[in-house]
Amino acid sequence: MTVHAMLRTLLIGLCLTMTAPLASAQELPMRNQDYLRDAVQLADVLGSAHGVRYVCNGKDDQYWRLHMMDLLRLEAPERGALRTSLVRAFNNAFSNAQSRYPVCDTRAVDAEAQFAEEGRDLADRLAAYYFPRG
Repeated sequence: MTVHAMLRTLLIGLCLTMTAPLASAQELPMRNQDYLRDAVQLADVLGSAHGVRYVCNGKDDQYWRLHMMDLLRLEAPERGALRTSLVRAFNNAFSNAQSRYPVCDTRAVDAEAQFAEEGRDLADRLAAYYFPRG
């Protein structure tokens, strides 16, 4: 599977996770530690992918940052601990990825593919939070 195909799969999973209609907030399951861990890890993966993409495509490529903004808008629209954790994870991962992949080479491209695969798994787990199989 190509990097773009994996990224597309990640985005589809993320979009399904974040935009599916829900009847009311009362019907949502309580956000547990697994959900919180996965949400923060997804922010981390988005930050890592953004860091690599920024190195490879330049500052005008805000592709992953825009998806992070969607994640914040949908999962943590208000100030609070979750939003702070998500933003911190994204920013730290962005900086770490830029340090780890200072040039756009095969290693960087491979890393973005790995981030896409990890993000797809996280998006699937978050989707299961909203739509448990029972």
